[in-house]
Amino acid sequence: MKKAFLVLIVLVGLVVAAEFVVAKFWPDTKAGEYAVIGRDTTVEWYNVTKDFWVEQWHRFRPEESEPQDAEQPKVEEPEEEPKIEAPVKSAEPPKPVVDLSKPWKGLESENWYCGKKLTESSFDGKIVMVYVFSESDEDSVALLPRIENVWSAYKSKPLVVLGSHRGGKSAKAASLIKKAKVTFPVYEGAGRTQEPSAGGRYPIVYVVDDTGRMIYRGRSDLEATEAIVTAIPNVGRNSAARNGAKSDKRRKGAR
Repeated sequence: MKKAFLVLIVLVGLVVAAEFVVAKFWPDTKAGEYAVIGRDTTVEWYNVTKDFWVEQWHRFRPEESEPQDAEQPKVEEPEEEPKIEAPVKSAEPPKPVVDLSKPWKGLESENWYCGKKLTESSFDGKIVMVYVFSESDEDSVALLPRIENVWSAYKSKPLVVLGSHRGGKSAKAASLIKKAKVTFPVYEGAGRTQEPSAGGRYPIVYVVDDTGRMIYRGRSDLEATEAIVTAIPNVGRNSAARNGAKSDKRRKGAR
């Protein structure tokens, strides 16, 4: 009986000693672990409350601030990229309106190379052959003497031959024109206000009859000459027929 009582006293002493050790050292040694594994994990693993976790930390680490939760590290927000404002586009100048009342363009004195200077009235009642060429295109330059032959053969007829150089007025272009012994009028960028597109290729030849109707457009000076020969006998007739048709319409409208 005495032995059992002594064993009981020893067990009680051991329990008291264990409680003393735990009370003195356990919170202090666990405070570092709390900080490492985080508040939520400590609450889950050791079945303690969050308030107890905070209380124990401040009790044994009064000089230190409360640690951040290790499982929820602070995420640094990415710096916002500076906004690059789109450059302000300056307003584009309005495109010039094509004046269809003046069908011919580029007849200013500063655009003139050689031949007789022309005006809008120079084309009235005439067939007009326009030869578009460029100094950068050897084939179109080589045809200049042949265009000169057409002009020489039919200049006594109601015909105007107009040379139109493209690519910018230059001394080289003037030299090539002079070398080809051209006598018909040649201008820089002259021609109809609305004319066939070059498409980057030269030469271009087009023929307009005395009523302003385009009767040929292509790249052949021979076909253009045929169109001229066919149209010359009809100069004046087409205008008369058109004027007569307009008069008939007016009369019918008056009725």
